[in-house]
Amino acid sequence: MTAASVTNEALNLSPVERAQLIDALWDSLASDEMKAREAAWAQEAERRIDAYDAGQMTARDAKTVISELRERFKK
Repeated sequence: MTAASVTNEALNLSPVERAQLIDALWDSLASDEMKAREAAWAQEAERRIDAYDAGQMTARDAKTVISELRERFKK
């Protein structure tokens, strides 16, 4: 089995199955440190979602934030 044949087979999977395959492949490459960092970020994301849902945090759209940052750091 070659990488090309695996790729061809993978492209025939559903989007959900391809995402699951990506996760499995990434996990097989990721170090313990990377896995710990990803778990910490996942916990932080959940904490922020909960805070937003509870009205304890506001949100701004990415387009506005990026525009403000570009203006702020213009040379």
